Amino acid sequence: MTILITLGPLLVALFFGYWVNINVFTPTRVAKGLEQLVFVILGLIGLSLGALDDLTSKLLLAGYQALVFFVLISVISLTGLYLSGLRFGGTHADSLGKGPIDSKSHALIDAVKTIGWVIGGVVIGIFTKDWLFGIDELVTGLLYVLLFLIGCQLRQSNYHLRKLFLNAQGLIIALVTIFTTLLAGWIGSLVLGLSWNHGLAVVSGFGWYSLSGILITGLGDPVLGTTAFLLDLSREILALMLIPFLSRLNSHVSVGYCGATAMDFTLPILGKFHGAQIVPVCIASGFIMSILVPILIPLFMGMG
Repeated sequence: MTILITLGPLLVALFFGYWVNINVFTPTRVAKGLEQLVFVILGLIGLSLGALDDLTSKLLLAGYQALVFFVLISVISLTGLYLSGLRFGGTHADSLGKGPIDSKSHALIDAVKTIGWVIGGVVIGIFTKDWLFGIDELVTGLLYVLLFLIGCQLRQSNYHLRKLFLNAQGLIIALVTIFTTLLAGWIGSLVLGLSWNHGLAVVSGFGWYSLSGILITGLGDPVLGTTAFLLDLSREILALMLIPFLSRLNSHVSVGYCGATAMDFTLPILGKFHGAQIVPVCIASGFIMSILVPILIPLFMGMG
């Protein structure tokens, strides 16, 4: 029953946005609304963090947890993806290069802005914590709006679900990445003394840092939400830097390590090193993981 109460309303919001076409929600308005709403929610998460007692130790705890999960995911996922690439015919990059500088700088600028909103919220929260109330409820309410807009954006992207799920390479990469990431999350929970479901929830963002931390915080655990945020942010930044080298191994390694971001932020760089033929694979793999993030995180958070 707890799982249904947690997951049900979030899925309703997500699929309502995906299936119902409301004319006023144009692609431009949805994209702009998503960007602004994400920053607002991240600022509110910062407020929640700033209002916590013993904030410094909790931030250090979140950073330590993120580091442990990050190392485990990197080792286990890269190993699994390398082996799957050898077994199922992953392609190799033809040559090393620098990749599109604009794509890298855009992603890094977004990361800096995101961190800025969280830090700003933390600072305000520290000085106003005696007057703050209802922040968690507000975050939860905005979370439903966020998932509705994400559903709208998925529909407006004109991705045909059947074609995406039938892309063999993309499906294999997604399945291997999901399995190895969840395995790393389970091992990380043992190392850190967390409950198994929290370990699985914190790694289920698959690099989507602007959603994973929001979801977990909105579901009642701001420290674990901060862990997920730091973990996925680090994963995206490292993926951007390592694509030129990972692509020399095989496409499963480079595409899979990018996680959910393979269909957006890291797509131009992946295309640069693997050629245009990798684009459908990236979109399929990234989409499968993206659509699972708002399902798996509430599912795992509601267990245990």
